[in-house]
Amino acid sequence: MKKIVMIAMVLIATLNSKAQEEKIKGRVVEQLQDGSEVGIPGANVYWEGTTTGVATNAEGYYLIPSPESYPATIIVSFVGYQTYTQEIKKWSHYHIYLKPSVELDEVNVKGKVNTTKFSTINPINMQTLSTGELEKAACCNLSESFSTNATVDVTFTDAVSGAKKIQMLGLDGVYTQITQENIPLIRGMSSSYGLSYVPGTWIESIQIIKGSGSVINGFESFAGQINLEYYKPASAPKLYWNVYTNSEGKLENNLLFAKKSGKWQSNLFTHVSYFDKDVDNSNDGFLDMPKVKQLNALNRWQYTGNKNYHIAFTARGLVEDRIGGTKENVEIPYVVDIHNDLIEFTSKTGAVQPSSPGKSAGLQTSFTRHYQKAQFGDNIYEGLQESAFANLLRQTYIGNTDHKLKYGLSSYADRFTEKFTGKIDEEIDIVRVDLVSGIFSEYSYKWGESFDLVAGLRADYYNKTEEFTYLPRLNMKYNPNENTAIRFSAGRAFRVANIFVENASFLASSRHISVGALNPELAWNYGVNLTYSFKLFSREGTFNADMYRTEFENQVVVDIETPGELSFYNLDGESYANSMQFDLAYEVFDRFDVKMAYKINDVHSTFNGKEKIAPLTPKNRALLNMSYATNFDKWVFDVTANYVGESRIPAHEIEEGSSVVKGSSDPFYLINAQITKKFRKFDVYMGGENLLSYMQENPIIDAANPNSDVFDASLIYAPVMGRVIYAGFRYKMK
Repeated sequence: MKKIVMIAMVLIATLNSKAQEEKIKGRVVEQLQDGSEVGIPGANVYWEGTTTGVATNAEGYYLIPSPESYPATIIVSFVGYQTYTQEIKKWSHYHIYLKPSVELDEVNVKGKVNTTKFSTINPINMQTLSTGELEKAACCNLSESFSTNATVDVTFTDAVSGAKKIQMLGLDGVYTQITQENIPLIRGMSSSYGLSYVPGTWIESIQIIKGSGSVINGFESFAGQINLEYYKPASAPKLYWNVYTNSEGKLENNLLFAKKSGKWQSNLFTHVSYFDKDVDNSNDGFLDMPKVKQLNALNRWQYTGNKNYHIAFTARGLVEDRIGGTKENVEIPYVVDIHNDLIEFTSKTGAVQPSSPGKSAGLQTSFTRHYQKAQFGDNIYEGLQESAFANLLRQTYIGNTDHKLKYGLSSYADRFTEKFTGKIDEEIDIVRVDLVSGIFSEYSYKWGESFDLVAGLRADYYNKTEEFTYLPRLNMKYNPNENTAIRFSAGRAFRVANIFVENASFLASSRHISVGALNPELAWNYGVNLTYSFKLFSREGTFNADMYRTEFENQVVVDIETPGELSFYNLDGESYANSMQFDLAYEVFDRFDVKMAYKINDVHSTFNGKEKIAPLTPKNRALLNMSYATNFDKWVFDVTANYVGESRIPAHEIEEGSSVVKGSSDPFYLINAQITKKFRKFDVYMGGENLLSYMQENPIIDAANPNSDVFDASLIYAPVMGRVIYAGFRYKMK
């Protein structure tokens, strides 16, 4: 009996000893606006009332001895974040979210922060552009926000409207999903001119995702996603004033206000742009840039009275007029008159479970009314888009936060009322209703610090085809060490084309238009990525390389191969885009950073049974950006050089009945530069775009006779404006 008691006592003591030796582990992270997480290194994790504590490692992970008894209170703190406390009742794995402090006292510490970041933590291939990156150039609007970035290419669409478009992975911008805080931004009626509707001074950061991305964000991401984050009340200056002007006479004024006090915090963003000058540097009788008047305002409200709930909504209104074409008093006038007015309302509502970190639910909604009327000579388009969007999302975990599950429902409702008259066999006067309802689920698995997997599936029902479209997506990341990330992604995407607003640039011609019965577009995207962070001579650097391929199952082919004709029809053959890109960023010496990039695009499609290289798409591009700042950033110097390789020019006519195949464009260079002087409370900047003043020769075919059958202002592969010098002023009240 005594032996049994002694054995029991030894066993109990052993179990108690083992229990005391058990350690609680987890991770301390900050959740970003796009839903991804980033570990916080060096955070303090300790037990309340004791001296037992540890610091998180470089990825935010911690391992702390169990308390002497339960319940116990764990405390997590780090400079710049709100202190976190939680009562612990049992041994488990605890995933802890820290929130940035709302307000910080001034700290006289100067550190270097990269303005473009490649993540080795996120399983999705994403880079983030901060405000500092946007301020390196004349970032008047979103279309000019990528001049120092090699992932997104920006080009003019035509020689008369002044509109710009983007390309990503060798594909037109309509194949890139563009969102504002993960709510649809540019789709449908805003496809042609929507990039100019977001002033650069409104933007706090831009996330660029390559590949198909997450099923949560929608079904339209073929080449990737560009997500904008506007200034939040907590992070925005109380007052931000930006004034811009250039050598051609363009004026822009941006005035931002932030209400930081009270349970309801708010931002008010306002923008005015004005350009009313005849500029014809090419001496062809056409304005190089249209006259533009734009009024734009957005108001955000955000509730902060309860940390367990998130309520935010925005209201936005815009009016813009573009007047272009020929100058006054020309013998044969050609009118370009484009009007847009937009009203938009968005909302976000979310709730978290304080006792279960990582569990939450949210609802996103958006309502849009966009009217557009565009005249290009005899071609007149009038359209009204009325749209509603809702996305209901639930996030939880299975067992622990290494196994996360997200699922939800989404609904897109669009009504298009369209009229088109002009060079078409039969005038178009239709009302089209597109309803796409979807259900989605996404599973995320994290294995230690080295492997992440995100697997998702969407099923979207489209009312026109009366069937479900299934969109699987997979993203995987492996970290062989803390400095290296290897990623693989694959996914399928779906979209409904809006041919007139997405291809408005081709209306600036005398091409005869024909439209077939069009089906939704479908494509697969595959990609691999390598990101490596290194130190050389005690200086930090990043190397990034990736390869992506997009294969279309169906594509709405925009055919400009036959002179004088513009045709829209379904793909009958192969269509694919291969894109390879290499990036290198390195700090050469203190405050002098260099970024280099080289990209190869191989894009093919089938036009009337013949496979050809996609027109007006450069095969090779390169970028060199150099940035230097004096101590405490009193002076900042930036220079960016772009190399744009040759692209294929479709056959066209130079006079009636005479077809010409130019073959390919000439390669050229674009150089931009900017100098910024920073004072205590304001900045003054001055710069130049297209400093070499390179312009496309004869951008408008038969400009002297716009009523001819060969007139065409849409075959644009190079700038139509020469050198532009600009200056500006920024004032921020913190």
